[in-house]
Amino acid sequence: MKNEKKLSPESILKKFFPKGSYSKLERLDISTSQISDALNSITGNSGVISGVKPLFNTRIIGRAVTVDTMSDDWGTSVNAIDTAQKGEIIVIRVEGDDRAIWGELTSKTSQEKGVIGTVIYGAVRDVGAIKKLKYPVFSKNIVPNAGSPKAEGKIDIPIICGDMTVNPQDIIVGDECGVVVIPKEYLTEVINETLNIKKKEQNIISKIEKGHSLSYILELK
Repeated sequence: MKNEKKLSPESILKKFFPKGSYSKLERLDISTSQISDALNSITGNSGVISGVKPLFNTRIIGRAVTVDTMSDDWGTSVNAIDTAQKGEIIVIRVEGDDRAIWGELTSKTSQEKGVIGTVIYGAVRDVGAIKKLKYPVFSKNIVPNAGSPKAEGKIDIPIICGDMTVNPQDIIVGDECGVVVIPKEYLTEVINETLNIKKKEQNIISKIEKGHSLSYILELK
């Protein structure tokens, strides 16, 4: 009988990310909910960028290119596309959400370049066109108006989105529940804990299917 190698976080990293791309993490079929639970267990922080939701049901995983700008300056978002590499995710922290800093043209340009998606702690517009492109965008607000191409913001610096700090090259995971941030230094540990959580959940589901109540399984009083 052949010996089977145990799947470890290190082997996962070596197998899935030989060129530094995190998109293949999708093959593990883990959710933002499971990752958030793992992050909370390890760091005491849920990792959630609060209030940010997808324009349509989609899933993204990749390294962050961080952007800090104002709601009246969409030019910085355009410059960020030039900075981003194929397989990365643009994460934009916006001061204010009364004007859009992202729309159809930025989505189309990013898509053509191979950028995986955009996360906006601010506002987006051109939602119908973006949905037709099927380019993943997560945002806090939707408005029809935009500002000017001032390009006065900053790129590739630590940004604060609500209670969450996002650093350049942190790992971003988004799905229909929202967006979580995995600090790059915790990646291996979070993968390990997330897989443990998934296994526990599968065991619980198996017991439920056998007729056990959830309160019994969890030993609630």
